[in-house]
Amino acid sequence: MASSSSSSSLSVITFLLLAPLCLSRESPLQIPNGTLDLSLLWYGQFTPVQKERVHDFIESLNFDGKEGLDPKVSSWWKVVESYQERYELKEIYRQNKKKKSSRTVAPRIKVKIVRSYVDEKMKFGKELTIDNGEKLVETAIGNMSKVIPVVLLASQVRAHGVGFCNATCQHYALKGPKKQQPYIMVSDPEVQCPGECAWPFHMADKGPHGMIYQPPSGEIGADALIIQLATGLADSATNPALTESLFKSEPPYSVEGNLSSSNLYIADPATKCTRVFGSGAFPGFTGKIRVDPVTGGAFNSHGINHLKFLIPSVWDPKTKSCWTPM
Repeated sequence: MASSSSSSSLSVITFLLLAPLCLSRESPLQIPNGTLDLSLLWYGQFTPVQKERVHDFIESLNFDGKEGLDPKVSSWWKVVESYQERYELKEIYRQNKKKKSSRTVAPRIKVKIVRSYVDEKMKFGKELTIDNGEKLVETAIGNMSKVIPVVLLASQVRAHGVGFCNATCQHYALKGPKKQQPYIMVSDPEVQCPGECAWPFHMADKGPHGMIYQPPSGEIGADALIIQLATGLADSATNPALTESLFKSEPPYSVEGNLSSSNLYIADPATKCTRVFGSGAFPGFTGKIRVDPVTGGAFNSHGINHLKFLIPSVWDPKTKSCWTPM
């Protein structure tokens, strides 16, 4: 297992601090008009490829153009969007069909970066703690409201003893005494959970190791970052705390598990499908994916400008299984 802390080999994990970071904001975060506004904080030094991959992936989420190959990243995001069908949308999102009948469709969730802030000098230090973790989230929010802060930690930052790496790489909701403040925070598993969160670009720590693949961008850190960022975005966008605020209605099921809907919706749909990247996956095997014959990079979806990505599967409530691009 490599242990270098080079920023060029950044890999990431998304985590929830054990102690709540109590943010003093007046109202819960909402998704206004079906948009997911992200405010990025780049904390430390990152390579150009790492930054480009994040921006290209986020832009690919809503890319439905004819250009490019299938399957697309946007098809994966549409499964995430389908979670909104659990809400009473008939009176809000109704489309006429041939003026004789109508059908209800899940609204689109447009994801966009509204702010990107760089702190290469790491003003809050290189050791992540409960206290400065709160400051990082607040810095990412800035003076804006109704945004999801995304904090990206460079390889120079150490995140020991803050309560993650416990059998999962991602959580996203910051629980305060009066509300939830969703956020995404990613760190470097070359020094923090390297075998837990960078597979299949890195040897797994435990269980069947499986094959190790080349990243489609050529940088392990850039593509491992995309896997965990995608997981955090999917889990955040399906969080009832956000969607209830958007649609002003109650879900047709009990969060405690007493279902009253024919569709089985679950919390954290991408986390549910951890280490599944294609159909036929099993422990140690990614499932069906492709390998670029030119670069050797493994991928399962296409984005803007014919870019290739390896993204995690997400739970499909309609088929009650992990949906994969391939």
